[in-house]
Amino acid sequence: MTILTSLSSLLLEYDTLKVVHIRSKKVGIINRLIQLAIIGYIIGYVIVYNKGYQETEPVDGAVTAKLKGAGFPLNASGVTRRVWDASDYHIPPQQTDGFFVMTNMIITPNQRNGTCPESLKNKPCETNADCPKDVMVPAGNGLMTGRCVPFNATDEDLQLSGEELASSDVKKTCEIVSWCPLETDVTPARKAVIGDDARNFTVLIKNSILFRKFNVRRRNIPESTTEAFLKSCRYDPHDAENKYCPIFRLYHIFQLAKMEDQWEAATKSGAVVAIDISWNCDLDHGSEACNPSYQFRRVDNPAVSLSPGFNFRFSQYHGSESTTSRTLTKAYGILFVIKITGNAGKFSIVPLMVNLASGLALLGVATILCDFVVLHFLQKRQFYHEKKFEEVEVTDEILPASMQTQPSESAPLLNEQR
Repeated sequence: MTILTSLSSLLLEYDTLKVVHIRSKKVGIINRLIQLAIIGYIIGYVIVYNKGYQETEPVDGAVTAKLKGAGFPLNASGVTRRVWDASDYHIPPQQTDGFFVMTNMIITPNQRNGTCPESLKNKPCETNADCPKDVMVPAGNGLMTGRCVPFNATDEDLQLSGEELASSDVKKTCEIVSWCPLETDVTPARKAVIGDDARNFTVLIKNSILFRKFNVRRRNIPESTTEAFLKSCRYDPHDAENKYCPIFRLYHIFQLAKMEDQWEAATKSGAVVAIDISWNCDLDHGSEACNPSYQFRRVDNPAVSLSPGFNFRFSQYHGSESTTSRTLTKAYGILFVIKITGNAGKFSIVPLMVNLASGLALLGVATILCDFVVLHFLQKRQFYHEKKFEEVEVTDEILPASMQTQPSESAPLLNEQR
């Protein structure tokens, strides 16, 4: 029965608002303070600070990078002692939304297709049975020939029979068909090959953006920039003349990111650095005032011990089709990733009216909060509760007009006694 009674009350009863006018300074002050706080939030934060009177659009753009600078590498195995310029260390020459600068390397020259022992860590063996023929070495460098050979095999060693090899006392690995000799995968040199010279390498970042809704196009190179200034300027956020210069010195980027102490390790083992170009523009002040700001930060974790930094391999091929050889380079360096972010805003009546209407609706919260205070915290909360909530029972019969009672012409008026 209790469930049926509750269901009947829910479906067959009606709640209506009742206005109770409370003459209380305490409640009146609370009500006005809440209303002022809501009005201050709408006007101060939503409309003024957050520019709720503007229509906004996210930035759309593209970026390219052009490196300059030359270096003379330190003595390192396989590295030619010659001048290295941008065409040598900028790999690949064009990259979408970023650029890579090679500062360290391990070079394996004159590799040719042939047979040679697999590395010890990939496929050690004891007999030929450990090296199934025509099977690729998992995570290895080539196709097994079916022979187990000395790891430091010479031409004479490779002429030995399987039984002679098995009885020998040298370390053995499976022979493979691959690019030989295999790469010597070692820890890079203690100091980057061109790390010192790379400090003064420069990059020209060209960024073009579009706010399609407002038909505004901008570049990070101001229209007033002269060719002479562009050749000599270097970005400096603290200098009024150079804060919009699009040319950055690589070591200065590390300084601005407060990580200059990481330069040696970054050029030795590699790193990933983010360049954030932010376009936050108030078009109510004109498109000429729309200029970028830059932020720099390291993305990878320099504190990790397993596989730190950034590196990859690439090959350069030489010779004719029948005598093809290649130079394999394991490149370490700094990968700069460029991100474009931002929004543009311009006055529009639509968002202003929407925010004002939302603010007016939010004023209703003041009544709810004041009711909560009156009904739960004031000394006469039980008295107020009785006056605010009243149960009225009526019959389904419609009384004659002469017998109907007239409603009170005014709402209940309460005076709080102090």
